[in-house]
Formats: sequence, C-alpha cells, structure tokens
Amino acid sequence: MSHSEARSTHPQAPMDHGGLAPVSSEASLAAPCAAGEARPSLTEPPPRVKSRTRSRRELLTGVGAVLTAMWAGSREARGGPLSNARWLAERISFGPTEAEYALADSLGYEGYLEHQLAHTAIDDSALQTRLAGLTTLAMQPYELIGLPGGQVRNELTEAAILRAVYSPRQLYERMVEFWNDHFHTDIAEGINQQLRTIDDREVIRPHALGRFPDMLAASAQSPSMLYYLDNVTSVVGNPNENYPRELLELHTLGVTGGYTQQDVVELARCLTGWTIWNANANPVNVRWTFRYNSATHDNGAKTVLGATIPAGGGINDGLTVLGILMNHPSTAAFIAGKLCRRFYGEAPPQSLIDTVAAAYSSTGGDIKAMLRALFLNMDPQTAPPKYKRPFHLMMSALRQSGAAITTTSSLRTQLQLGGQLPFRWPAPDGYPDTLDAWAGLILPRWNFGASLLNGNISGSSVSINTLLAGANSADLVMARIDAALFGGAMPAAQRERIRQYLLPDPPTDTRKRDAVGLAIAAPEFQWH
Repeated sequence: MSHSEARSTHPQAPMDHGGLAPVSSEASLAAPCAAGEARPSLTEPPPRVKSRTRSRRELLTGVGAVLTAMWAGSREARGGPLSNARWLAERISFGPTEAEYALADSLGYEGYLEHQLAHTAIDDSALQTRLAGLTTLAMQPYELIGLPGGQVRNELTEAAILRAVYSPRQLYERMVEFWNDHFHTDIAEGINQQLRTIDDREVIRPHALGRFPDMLAASAQSPSMLYYLDNVTSVVGNPNENYPRELLELHTLGVTGGYTQQDVVELARCLTGWTIWNANANPVNVRWTFRYNSATHDNGAKTVLGATIPAGGGINDGLTVLGILMNHPSTAAFIAGKLCRRFYGEAPPQSLIDTVAAAYSSTGGDIKAMLRALFLNMDPQTAPPKYKRPFHLMMSALRQSGAAITTTSSLRTQLQLGGQLPFRWPAPDGYPDTLDAWAGLILPRWNFGASLLNGNISGSSVSINTLLAGANSADLVMARIDAALFGGAMPAAQRERIRQYLLPDPPTDTRKRDAVGLAIAAPEFQWH
C-alpha cells in the first residue's frame, strides 16, 4: 500500500493507544465536551505515593467533584482578558513561564515578537548543556544506521521534549514543530528511525525561521523523506508517485492548488533517480545520504503545471519544478493558510491569509516576514482560543509548573497515551491541528496534571514549595497558581472552586498538589 493510500485509512484523529485507566461510574460528567459530544466519565485518579494515600471515594468526591464542576461551567477560552503582549507570549510558546510573561510585559507586543523572531540572539546555552548527553543528535547517517533504532528514536524524542520545555527560543521551537508536521515522516518506519534525526537537524531546524524555498529544497533531497515516501525506488520506466503527489498536495500547492493527476505523473518522471546511497557506498561518509543516480533518471521531455521540461535535463528536471512550486501563488496561499490556522485559529479571516500570502510572495518565502504579517495584522483580543494539542498541553504544564526533568521515558509514555508522541503520526500529513481531532481523548489530559504533581511520572518532578513560594492559605495558593499557570487571567469562578477545595486553612501539601493538578486539568488551561 502506498503512503497516499495509507493516509486515507488513518482519519485525522489520535491513534488508538489503549492502556487507559478504567472509567469510573462514580463521577460521571454530564457537561458537553468542547466538540459537542458527551463527555466521558472521570477515571479513577492515578495511585499516589504511600505517604499521600487517601481513599478512592475521597478522591472521587473531592477532586472528581471539582473537575466536574469546572468542566460543566466552562467550555473554551481563558478567563479574563490577557494583555496583547501576554496573549502573544501564550500563542507563540509552549506555555510562558512567569519570567516570560514579565519579559513580554516589558517589551510590549511588537517588541516581544521581534525578540522571539531574532532567535539566534537568545542565549540557549543552558539547553545545549541538557542536550549534550544525547550523542546521536550530532551523528552522521552512516553512524546512526549502525545503532539500534530505538536508541536513536528515543533520543530525538527526548530532545524535542527538552527543547519545548527549556528553550528560551520558544517561537523557534513552535516553528520547528510546525514544519516537522508539514514535512512529516514517520520515525517508526524502518531505517527512518535513524534517518529522521538527520531530517530534523539538517532540513527543519536550519530553516524553521528562514526561507521556505530553502527548506523545500532541503526536504526534496532528505534521505528521510525520499525513503519514507518511496522515491528511493523511483526509476525510469517505473516512477513512483508517492513523493511527487505529497510534494504537490501536502508540501506546496495544496489539494485545491491547481495540479492534476498528469502533473503527478510527470513530476514523478522528473524525480526518478533521486535516491540515497546504500550501505556499500564509498567513502563511508556518503552512505545513506542523498544521491542523484543519472543511470535511473528519465531523460525524456516532460510537462509539469504547463511548463515544458526539456529532454536531457538530468537533476535539473527536479530542481526546475521545485523552483516553479516555490514561486507558485498556490504555494503562498497554502503555507499562509496553515500558518494562520496554527497561530490565529481554525477559521482565520481570508483577508489575514491573503496578507500573509502576499508577504510570502513579496519576500521569496521569508518565514519571519510571514509571521510579522500574521501577528501585526490581527487583533489578539478578538482571536479565538486554540485548543492545545496533547504535546502542547503537557509541555505547558511542565514549563509553567517549573518541573525538573531528569529522564523522559515516562513522559514519552504519557505522550503516547495522549496521542501525540513526536514524529509518530502514521501518515505523511503530520499530526492534525483541529479541535475535532483531539477533543475525544480527554482522560489522559485530565490525568496528566495530577500524575505530575503527585510524583507519578518518573523522571519529572515539581517542587510545590518553589512553585507556590511558601503560600500558606487558600487565597495565597490560588494567587500563585493564577500567576504561574494563567498569567493572572484565571476565571473567578474556577479560582473559587479550587480555593474551596483547599480549605480549611492552612491547606495541606497534598491539597496544594491536588489544586495545581486541578488547575492543569481545568478547561481554561486546555486552551491558549
């Protein structure tokens, strides 16, 4: 089955992961979920460490009742309005820390945007120290192929987690995530367990805030992409259409961008011979890298999107078509639409898409110019809330609670349960970015905060004393939670519900931990 065919068998919804805790019948939630479906019942909370053990019924009637009330009373957005600068800090990050909120306050909306766009000027040396032990990140393809795929795959996933949580270059990391979805290859497939690291390092990260044409050209010669979409076997007389089709549909023009099946056929001929060197190639450092094999290229004339590709062009056949695609107005519109949906909302105004597309066309695909056009031509106060995807939700909980991460194996399990382990979507369109795709998988989202705060995620811990800064009353605890997790915009009703749970004063450490977990599970924290 081709990847294109496989994609049609995987609806845009999270994978079936199994392993969830049994649903409790004692705390049924009658409130409609954000997608308008019946909300599932609350699962039994995860087991606590021995020193904090309470009865199951107390947990269900305490934490469960508060959760039920919170979800019944709210459906979407954050509570009170954030300033424009704080809204921006939330929208372009994996969850702003209090220091990041303060920086946005001091720089203002445009100043903070420019600060994040100038990502190379932001010191990330502390993050690099954390990443230093992940030795596979810097290895060459021939070195990676000799290692167990699980080791390479897990180190790349760990790097994605650590970068999301600890990098001060938050907009850059959000764009790395965006482009990894756009040029997606499944890390679970064959030698892509090893090659995906090269794709992230050499295709996505160098160009995430650079020029789209440069990234497109790099992707077209990416061993990971050519292997994943079967172009390595595309030869004269038997061209493979998988990569050419996705190049048009997913990477450039979009499904309504004006190409035909005949364009796919002709583009496949242009890309015959675009393959990778095998394990026997010499010198050793070219193994598993891009190779243009002239002996397997179709040298006949072709016509793609109305343009004639003369016979005998060799590798220039593919390069010429890439140039056409880079400069095509449908590409500008398609990329602009995806950016607007990621950072504005699922239904952005056409005028905003047109403005961002115009920035693409006038700058030759400059990504920073497109982001400026997007954020400087919209009103943050009227922008709709965005539902956090599972990775975003969990990373924001880790960031904003000040979690310390020593190992990520348990976090990878949590992400798998939530439906979004990085690089693991089984189809070439990347993880979906719609509410409908994620609204049905609620239980892992609810459980994550409680599991994190109660020490049930091995390798990740939150210091309640540091987070709450010695708060010794319900009011002070709620003030700290509001500042750290909501930027001061937690709705009064939700704040009061959790405050009541904390009483009587002084609240116990167990109740404090529960309160933070409840805040992470609250509807308002599920959106940004």
